[in-house]
Amino acid sequence: MAPGLVIASPLGKEFATAFMQNGLQQTSQADFTLMVSGYAPNTSIIIYMKRPALRAKATVNAGQTLSVKIPREAEMVGTGLFDSTVTVRADKDISILSASHKTNSIDTTIVYPVTSLGTEYFVVTPTVGTERYREFAIIAWEEPTLVDVYLKGTVTFQGKKYSHGSKISITLSPYQAVQLQSGVDVSGTRIVSQKTVAVYSGHTCVSRQVHCDHVSEQLLPVSSWGTNFIVPSMPFDTGYDIVYVSSSQKTHVDSQTGGSKTSRVLAAARSTLYGIQGSTALFLSAASGIQVTFFCDGGTHNNFHYGPFFMAIPAVSSYCQAYNIYGHDQFENYALIIAKSSEASGITLDKRPLRNLQWNPVSGTEFSWAWHSLGRRAVVHVVEHPTAVFGLLSVGVGNEKAYGSPAVCAKGDRHSQASY
Repeated sequence: MAPGLVIASPLGKEFATAFMQNGLQQTSQADFTLMVSGYAPNTSIIIYMKRPALRAKATVNAGQTLSVKIPREAEMVGTGLFDSTVTVRADKDISILSASHKTNSIDTTIVYPVTSLGTEYFVVTPTVGTERYREFAIIAWEEPTLVDVYLKGTVTFQGKKYSHGSKISITLSPYQAVQLQSGVDVSGTRIVSQKTVAVYSGHTCVSRQVHCDHVSEQLLPVSSWGTNFIVPSMPFDTGYDIVYVSSSQKTHVDSQTGGSKTSRVLAAARSTLYGIQGSTALFLSAASGIQVTFFCDGGTHNNFHYGPFFMAIPAVSSYCQAYNIYGHDQFENYALIIAKSSEASGITLDKRPLRNLQWNPVSGTEFSWAWHSLGRRAVVHVVEHPTAVFGLLSVGVGNEKAYGSPAVCAKGDRHSQASY
Protein backbone atom coordinates (compact mmCIF):
# COMPACT_ATOMS: atom_id res chain seq x y z
CA MET A 1 0.00 0.00 0.00
CA ALA A 2 1.39 3.40 -0.95
CA PRO A 3 2.12 5.88 1.86
CA GLY A 4 -0.90 7.95 2.86
CA LEU A 5 -3.53 5.60 1.43
CA VAL A 6 -6.28 4.61 3.86
CA ILE A 7 -8.20 1.32 3.71
CA ALA A 8 -11.96 1.95 3.50
CA SER A 9 -14.10 -0.36 5.62
CA PRO A 10 -17.75 -1.17 4.80
CA LEU A 11 -18.54 -1.47 8.53
CA GLY A 12 -19.80 1.60 10.36
CA LYS A 13 -22.66 3.30 12.22
CA GLU A 14 -23.68 6.14 9.87
CA PHE A 15 -24.48 5.89 6.15
CA ALA A 16 -25.89 8.10 3.38
CA THR A 17 -27.02 6.66 0.07
CA ALA A 18 -29.36 7.36 -2.85
CA PHE A 19 -30.75 5.55 -5.87
CA MET A 20 -29.64 6.85 -9.26
CA GLN A 21 -31.91 6.62 -12.28
CA ASN A 22 -32.42 3.01 -13.37
CA GLY A 23 -33.63 2.81 -16.95
CA LEU A 24 -35.75 5.32 -18.81
CA GLN A 25 -38.07 6.49 -16.04
CA GLN A 26 -39.76 5.68 -12.75
CA THR A 27 -41.97 2.59 -12.89
CA SER A 28 -44.22 0.72 -10.49
CA GLN A 29 -42.03 -2.38 -10.89
CA ALA A 30 -39.04 -0.75 -9.18
CA ASP A 31 -37.57 -2.68 -6.25
CA PHE A 32 -35.04 -0.68 -4.23
CA THR A 33 -33.57 -2.60 -1.31
CA LEU A 34 -30.97 -2.11 1.42
CA MET A 35 -29.61 -5.34 2.87
CA VAL A 36 -28.45 -4.44 6.39
CA SER A 37 -26.19 -6.94 8.19
CA GLY A 38 -25.50 -6.94 11.92
CA TYR A 39 -22.34 -7.95 13.76
CA ALA A 40 -23.38 -7.48 17.41
CA PRO A 41 -26.49 -8.42 19.44
CA ASN A 42 -29.49 -6.06 19.56
CA THR A 43 -28.19 -3.42 17.15
CA SER A 44 -30.73 -0.59 16.84
CA ILE A 45 -31.15 0.99 13.39
CA ILE A 46 -32.97 4.13 12.23
CA ILE A 47 -33.60 4.66 8.49
CA TYR A 48 -34.70 8.11 7.36
CA MET A 49 -35.54 9.90 4.11
CA LYS A 50 -36.95 13.41 3.75
CA ARG A 51 -38.79 13.07 0.41
CA PRO A 52 -40.63 10.79 0.00
CA ALA A 53 -41.06 10.68 3.76
CA LEU A 54 -39.62 7.58 5.40
CA ARG A 55 -38.73 6.89 9.00
CA ALA A 56 -38.28 3.30 10.14
CA LYS A 57 -36.73 1.61 13.14
CA ALA A 58 -35.44 -1.94 13.32
CA THR A 59 -33.20 -4.24 15.32
CA VAL A 60 -30.62 -6.57 13.82
CA ASN A 61 -28.51 -9.19 15.57
CA ALA A 62 -25.07 -10.63 14.87
CA GLY A 63 -25.14 -12.82 11.79
CA GLN A 64 -28.55 -11.49 10.73
CA THR A 65 -29.42 -9.54 7.56
CA LEU A 66 -32.52 -7.37 7.21
CA SER A 67 -33.96 -6.59 3.78
CA VAL A 68 -35.31 -3.02 3.89
CA LYS A 69 -37.56 -1.87 1.04
CA ILE A 70 -37.15 1.75 -0.06
CA PRO A 71 -40.09 3.53 -1.78
CA ARG A 72 -39.75 3.58 -5.56
CA GLU A 73 -40.23 7.38 -5.46
CA ALA A 74 -36.70 7.59 -4.02
CA GLU A 75 -35.29 7.13 -7.53
CA MET A 76 -33.55 10.25 -8.84
CA VAL A 77 -34.64 10.88 -12.44
CA GLY A 78 -32.74 13.30 -14.65
CA THR A 79 -30.12 15.90 -13.81
CA GLY A 80 -30.82 18.04 -10.75
CA LEU A 81 -30.90 18.39 -6.97
CA PHE A 82 -32.79 15.84 -4.86
CA ASP A 83 -33.93 15.41 -1.24
CA SER A 84 -34.24 11.64 -1.53
CA THR A 85 -31.04 10.72 0.31
CA VAL A 86 -31.52 7.68 2.55
CA THR A 87 -29.64 7.91 5.86
CA VAL A 88 -29.04 4.94 8.13
CA ARG A 89 -27.81 5.21 11.71
CA ALA A 90 -27.00 2.34 14.06
CA ASP A 91 -25.71 2.13 17.64
CA LYS A 92 -23.23 -0.63 16.69
CA ASP A 93 -21.37 -1.49 13.49
CA ILE A 94 -23.42 -2.70 10.53
CA SER A 95 -22.80 -3.10 6.78
CA ILE A 96 -25.15 -2.32 3.89
CA LEU A 97 -25.50 -3.69 0.37
CA SER A 98 -27.78 -1.72 -1.95
CA ALA A 99 -29.75 -3.25 -4.83
CA SER A 100 -31.60 -1.29 -7.53
CA HIS A 101 -33.87 -3.73 -9.36
CA LYS A 102 -36.32 -3.28 -12.22
CA THR A 103 -37.52 -5.75 -14.83
CA ASN A 104 -34.39 -6.92 -16.69
CA SER A 105 -32.28 -4.22 -15.03
CA ILE A 106 -30.38 -4.55 -11.74
CA ASP A 107 -27.12 -3.72 -10.06
CA THR A 108 -25.74 -3.92 -6.55
CA THR A 109 -23.16 -1.89 -4.65
CA ILE A 110 -21.63 -1.73 -1.21
CA VAL A 111 -22.79 1.33 0.73
CA TYR A 112 -19.77 2.70 2.57
CA PRO A 113 -20.16 4.40 5.96
CA VAL A 114 -19.44 8.08 6.54
CA THR A 115 -16.08 7.19 8.10
CA SER A 116 -14.93 5.81 4.71
CA LEU A 117 -15.99 8.85 2.67
CA GLY A 118 -13.70 11.62 1.42
CA THR A 119 -13.48 14.94 -0.41
CA GLU A 120 -11.86 14.02 -3.75
CA TYR A 121 -13.18 11.51 -6.29
CA PHE A 122 -12.79 10.64 -9.97
CA VAL A 123 -15.83 9.50 -11.94
CA VAL A 124 -15.75 6.44 -14.17
CA THR A 125 -18.61 5.58 -16.54
CA PRO A 126 -18.91 2.90 -19.27
CA THR A 127 -17.60 4.11 -22.61
CA VAL A 128 -19.55 1.54 -24.64
CA GLY A 129 -23.21 1.53 -25.60
CA THR A 130 -25.37 4.37 -26.83
CA GLU A 131 -28.65 3.96 -24.95
CA ARG A 132 -29.65 6.44 -22.25
CA TYR A 133 -27.20 8.33 -20.05
CA ARG A 134 -23.95 8.07 -18.17
CA GLU A 135 -24.58 9.40 -14.68
CA PHE A 136 -23.03 10.15 -11.31
CA ALA A 137 -24.41 11.38 -8.01
CA ILE A 138 -22.90 13.31 -5.10
CA ILE A 139 -24.48 13.08 -1.64
CA ALA A 140 -23.84 15.45 1.27
CA TRP A 141 -23.75 14.33 4.88
CA GLU A 142 -24.95 16.42 7.83
CA GLU A 143 -23.17 19.68 6.92
CA PRO A 144 -23.70 21.93 3.90
CA THR A 145 -20.84 21.74 1.43
CA LEU A 146 -19.57 23.36 -1.74
CA VAL A 147 -18.71 20.83 -4.45
CA ASP A 148 -16.61 21.63 -7.52
CA VAL A 149 -17.07 19.29 -10.50
CA TYR A 150 -14.36 19.44 -13.20
CA LEU A 151 -16.09 17.92 -16.22
CA LYS A 152 -14.68 15.52 -18.81
CA GLY A 153 -17.92 15.56 -20.81
CA THR A 154 -20.88 17.82 -21.56
CA VAL A 155 -23.57 18.20 -18.87
CA THR A 156 -26.65 20.44 -18.71
CA PHE A 157 -27.45 21.56 -15.15
CA GLN A 158 -30.18 24.00 -14.07
CA GLY A 159 -30.76 25.12 -17.64
CA LYS A 160 -27.10 25.83 -18.44
CA LYS A 161 -24.88 23.72 -20.68
CA TYR A 162 -21.41 22.95 -19.35
CA SER A 163 -18.87 21.62 -21.82
CA HIS A 164 -15.85 19.34 -21.47
CA GLY A 165 -13.17 21.09 -19.40
CA SER A 166 -15.54 23.40 -17.55
CA LYS A 167 -16.32 23.50 -13.83
CA ILE A 168 -19.69 23.33 -12.09
CA SER A 169 -19.82 24.63 -8.51
CA ILE A 170 -22.75 23.22 -6.55
CA THR A 171 -23.79 23.98 -2.98
CA LEU A 172 -25.43 21.00 -1.29
CA SER A 173 -27.57 21.33 1.81
CA PRO A 174 -27.27 18.68 4.54
CA TYR A 175 -28.38 15.28 3.20
CA GLN A 176 -29.02 16.71 -0.28
CA ALA A 177 -27.92 14.92 -3.45
CA VAL A 178 -27.16 16.06 -6.98
CA GLN A 179 -27.36 13.76 -9.99
CA LEU A 180 -25.60 14.72 -13.22
CA GLN A 181 -26.22 12.90 -16.50
CA SER A 182 -24.55 13.03 -19.90
CA GLY A 183 -24.94 11.40 -23.29
CA VAL A 184 -21.14 11.02 -23.53
CA ASP A 185 -18.45 9.39 -21.44
CA VAL A 186 -17.57 11.52 -18.40
CA SER A 187 -14.80 9.28 -17.02
CA GLY A 188 -12.01 11.32 -15.45
CA THR A 189 -14.38 13.98 -14.12
CA ARG A 190 -12.90 15.24 -10.83
CA ILE A 191 -15.07 15.97 -7.80
CA VAL A 192 -13.69 18.12 -4.97
CA SER A 193 -15.84 18.98 -1.94
CA GLN A 194 -15.29 21.06 1.20
CA LYS A 195 -16.88 18.38 3.42
CA THR A 196 -16.99 14.61 3.01
CA VAL A 197 -19.50 13.35 0.44
CA ALA A 198 -20.59 10.00 -1.01
CA VAL A 199 -20.23 9.53 -4.78
CA TYR A 200 -21.96 6.99 -7.04
CA SER A 201 -21.24 6.43 -10.72
CA GLY A 202 -22.71 4.37 -13.55
CA HIS A 203 -25.20 4.39 -16.40
CA THR A 204 -29.00 4.54 -16.53
CA CYS A 205 -29.13 1.54 -18.87
CA VAL A 206 -26.09 0.54 -20.91
CA SER A 207 -26.43 -1.80 -23.88
CA ARG A 208 -23.74 -3.69 -25.76
CA GLN A 209 -24.66 -7.25 -26.73
CA VAL A 210 -28.12 -7.67 -25.22
CA HIS A 211 -30.96 -5.72 -23.58
CA CYS A 212 -29.72 -2.67 -21.69
CA ASP A 213 -29.00 -2.94 -17.95
CA HIS A 214 -28.55 -0.36 -15.19
CA VAL A 215 -25.04 -0.21 -13.71
CA SER A 216 -24.06 1.60 -10.52
CA GLU A 217 -21.20 1.54 -8.03
CA GLN A 218 -20.22 3.63 -5.03
CA LEU A 219 -16.76 5.10 -5.56
CA LEU A 220 -13.98 5.32 -3.00
CA PRO A 221 -12.17 8.63 -2.43
CA VAL A 222 -8.65 9.10 -3.79
CA SER A 223 -7.31 8.77 -0.23
CA SER A 224 -8.50 5.11 -0.21
CA TRP A 225 -7.22 4.03 -3.60
CA GLY A 226 -4.70 1.17 -3.77
CA THR A 227 -1.64 0.23 -5.80
CA ASN A 228 -1.96 -3.54 -6.44
CA PHE A 229 -5.05 -5.18 -7.94
CA ILE A 230 -6.04 -8.62 -9.23
CA VAL A 231 -8.95 -8.85 -11.68
CA PRO A 232 -10.16 -12.44 -12.24
CA SER A 233 -12.01 -13.48 -15.36
CA MET A 234 -15.71 -14.23 -15.15
CA PRO A 235 -16.37 -18.01 -14.95
CA PHE A 236 -19.29 -17.83 -17.38
CA ASP A 237 -17.76 -15.38 -19.86
CA THR A 238 -15.32 -16.19 -22.65
CA GLY A 239 -15.75 -12.81 -24.32
CA TYR A 240 -13.75 -9.61 -24.06
CA ASP A 241 -14.43 -7.40 -21.04
CA ILE A 242 -13.06 -4.00 -20.04
CA VAL A 243 -11.11 -2.87 -16.98
CA TYR A 244 -11.06 0.88 -16.31
CA VAL A 245 -8.04 2.25 -14.44
CA SER A 246 -8.51 5.77 -13.05
CA SER A 247 -5.49 7.90 -12.16
CA SER A 248 -5.56 11.11 -10.12
CA GLN A 249 -1.95 11.98 -10.99
CA LYS A 250 0.61 10.91 -13.57
CA THR A 251 1.62 7.40 -12.55
CA HIS A 252 3.43 4.32 -13.83
CA VAL A 253 1.41 1.08 -14.06
CA ASP A 254 2.71 -2.41 -14.78
CA SER A 255 0.22 -5.05 -15.90
CA GLN A 256 0.39 -8.77 -16.57
CA THR A 257 -2.12 -11.17 -18.14
CA GLY A 258 -0.77 -14.68 -18.41
CA GLY A 259 2.68 -14.38 -19.98
CA SER A 260 1.96 -10.97 -21.48
CA LYS A 261 3.39 -7.92 -19.65
CA THR A 262 2.89 -4.23 -20.36
CA SER A 263 4.14 -1.03 -18.77
CA ARG A 264 2.34 2.29 -19.20
CA VAL A 265 2.53 5.81 -17.86
CA LEU A 266 -1.02 7.01 -17.16
CA ALA A 267 -1.87 10.69 -17.36
CA ALA A 268 -3.53 12.53 -14.49
CA ALA A 269 -7.34 12.70 -14.32
CA ARG A 270 -7.78 9.97 -16.90
CA SER A 271 -9.53 6.63 -17.18
CA THR A 272 -7.42 4.13 -19.13
CA LEU A 273 -8.86 0.96 -20.66
CA TYR A 274 -7.37 -2.51 -20.25
CA GLY A 275 -8.81 -5.68 -21.80
CA ILE A 276 -9.38 -9.05 -20.15
CA GLN A 277 -10.51 -12.21 -21.92
CA GLY A 278 -10.96 -15.92 -21.39
CA SER A 279 -9.77 -17.68 -18.24
CA THR A 280 -6.78 -15.47 -17.40
CA ALA A 281 -6.56 -12.88 -14.63
CA LEU A 282 -5.17 -9.34 -14.89
CA PHE A 283 -2.59 -8.13 -12.35
CA LEU A 284 -2.01 -4.39 -12.00
CA SER A 285 0.75 -2.70 -9.98
CA ALA A 286 0.95 1.11 -9.80
CA ALA A 287 3.51 3.56 -8.41
CA SER A 288 0.72 5.60 -6.79
CA GLY A 289 -2.94 5.03 -5.96
CA ILE A 290 -5.33 4.04 -8.75
CA GLN A 291 -9.02 3.13 -8.98
CA VAL A 292 -9.92 -0.10 -10.82
CA THR A 293 -13.40 -0.89 -12.16
CA PHE A 294 -14.53 -3.95 -14.11
CA PHE A 295 -17.18 -3.72 -16.85
CA CYS A 296 -18.79 -6.86 -18.23
CA ASP A 297 -20.74 -6.03 -21.37
CA GLY A 298 -23.08 -9.04 -21.24
CA GLY A 299 -23.13 -12.36 -23.03
CA THR A 300 -24.70 -15.82 -23.15
CA HIS A 301 -24.74 -18.43 -20.37
CA ASN A 302 -26.82 -21.62 -19.99
CA ASN A 303 -28.97 -20.73 -23.02
CA PHE A 304 -29.95 -17.27 -21.76
CA HIS A 305 -28.60 -13.80 -22.51
CA TYR A 306 -27.39 -11.78 -19.53
CA GLY A 307 -26.88 -8.03 -19.34
CA PRO A 308 -23.88 -5.82 -18.49
CA PHE A 309 -22.65 -5.03 -14.98
CA PHE A 310 -20.16 -2.65 -13.38
CA MET A 311 -18.00 -3.66 -10.41
CA ALA A 312 -15.35 -1.95 -8.29
CA ILE A 313 -12.25 -4.12 -7.84
CA PRO A 314 -10.81 -4.00 -4.31
CA ALA A 315 -7.09 -3.39 -3.82
CA VAL A 316 -5.03 -6.33 -2.55
CA SER A 317 -4.27 -4.24 0.57
CA SER A 318 -8.00 -4.20 1.44
CA TYR A 319 -8.46 -8.00 1.49
CA CYS A 320 -9.78 -9.40 4.76
CA GLN A 321 -10.45 -12.71 6.53
CA ALA A 322 -14.25 -12.95 6.46
CA TYR A 323 -17.00 -11.75 4.12
CA ASN A 324 -20.74 -11.73 3.71
CA ILE A 325 -21.79 -12.59 0.15
CA TYR A 326 -25.40 -12.24 -1.00
CA GLY A 327 -27.21 -14.52 -3.44
CA HIS A 328 -30.25 -13.19 -5.32
CA ASP A 329 -33.38 -14.86 -6.69
CA GLN A 330 -33.58 -15.49 -10.45
CA PHE A 331 -29.80 -15.32 -10.84
CA GLU A 332 -26.96 -17.77 -11.21
CA ASN A 333 -24.93 -16.49 -8.24
CA TYR A 334 -21.14 -16.89 -8.07
CA ALA A 335 -18.31 -16.18 -5.64
CA LEU A 336 -14.96 -15.26 -7.21
CA ILE A 337 -12.14 -15.91 -4.76
CA ILE A 338 -8.57 -14.53 -4.90
CA ALA A 339 -6.16 -16.02 -2.34
CA LYS A 340 -2.48 -16.71 -1.83
CA SER A 341 -1.85 -20.08 -3.43
CA SER A 342 -0.29 -21.44 -0.22
CA GLU A 343 -3.39 -20.54 1.85
CA ALA A 344 -6.26 -21.22 -0.56
CA SER A 345 -7.20 -24.58 0.96
CA GLY A 346 -8.23 -22.98 4.26
CA ILE A 347 -11.20 -21.00 2.88
CA THR A 348 -14.65 -22.09 4.10
CA LEU A 349 -18.24 -21.37 3.03
CA ASP A 350 -20.69 -21.27 5.95
CA LYS A 351 -18.09 -23.08 8.11
CA ARG A 352 -17.65 -25.90 5.56
CA PRO A 353 -14.46 -26.38 3.52
CA LEU A 354 -14.67 -25.36 -0.12
CA ARG A 355 -13.53 -28.48 -1.93
CA ASN A 356 -12.90 -29.31 -5.58
CA LEU A 357 -12.24 -25.72 -6.61
CA GLN A 358 -10.21 -25.22 -9.77
CA TRP A 359 -7.51 -22.75 -8.74
CA ASN A 360 -5.88 -20.70 -11.51
CA PRO A 361 -2.51 -19.03 -10.83
CA VAL A 362 -2.33 -15.24 -11.24
CA SER A 363 0.84 -14.66 -13.24
CA GLY A 364 3.38 -12.40 -11.57
CA THR A 365 1.98 -12.94 -8.06
CA GLU A 366 1.72 -15.42 -5.20
CA PHE A 367 -2.05 -15.58 -5.73
CA SER A 368 -4.52 -17.87 -7.44
CA TRP A 369 -8.21 -17.37 -8.20
CA ALA A 370 -11.21 -19.70 -8.35
CA TRP A 371 -14.97 -19.50 -8.64
CA HIS A 372 -17.75 -21.25 -6.77
CA SER A 373 -21.44 -21.44 -7.67
CA LEU A 374 -23.79 -20.23 -4.92
CA GLY A 375 -26.93 -21.51 -6.64
CA ARG A 376 -30.06 -19.54 -7.47
CA ARG A 377 -31.49 -18.63 -4.04
CA ALA A 378 -31.63 -15.34 -2.14
CA VAL A 379 -29.38 -16.22 0.77
CA VAL A 380 -26.48 -14.68 2.70
CA HIS A 381 -23.31 -16.79 2.96
CA VAL A 382 -20.21 -16.31 5.11
CA VAL A 383 -16.87 -16.98 3.40
CA GLU A 384 -13.82 -16.91 5.65
CA HIS A 385 -10.28 -18.09 6.39
CA PRO A 386 -9.03 -18.75 9.95
CA THR A 387 -5.70 -16.95 9.57
CA ALA A 388 -5.23 -15.37 6.14
CA VAL A 389 -6.75 -12.48 4.20
CA PHE A 390 -8.16 -12.98 0.69
CA GLY A 391 -10.30 -11.21 -1.89
CA LEU A 392 -13.91 -11.98 -2.77
CA LEU A 393 -16.21 -10.73 -5.53
CA SER A 394 -19.97 -11.32 -5.87
CA VAL A 395 -21.47 -11.66 -9.35
CA GLY A 396 -24.70 -13.02 -10.77
CA VAL A 397 -26.29 -13.44 -14.19
CA GLY A 398 -29.92 -13.90 -15.16
CA ASN A 399 -32.12 -13.56 -18.22
CA GLU A 400 -31.23 -10.15 -19.71
CA LYS A 401 -29.76 -8.91 -16.41
CA ALA A 402 -26.66 -9.20 -14.24
CA TYR A 403 -25.05 -7.70 -11.13
CA GLY A 404 -21.58 -7.44 -9.62
CA SER A 405 -19.91 -5.93 -6.55
CA PRO A 406 -17.19 -6.72 -4.05
CA ALA A 407 -18.35 -8.97 -1.22
CA VAL A 408 -18.80 -7.19 2.12
CA CYS A 409 -15.84 -7.52 4.47
CA ALA A 410 -17.32 -8.78 7.76
CA LYS A 411 -14.34 -7.98 9.96
CA GLY A 412 -13.57 -4.47 11.08
CA ASP A 413 -9.85 -5.14 11.50
CA ARG A 414 -7.62 -6.88 9.00
CA HIS A 415 -5.09 -8.93 10.94
CA SER A 416 -2.53 -8.85 8.14
CA GLN A 417 -2.30 -7.16 4.79
CA ALA A 418 -1.85 -9.23 1.68
CA SER A 419 1.10 -8.52 -0.54
CA TYR A 420 1.83 -9.64 -4.06
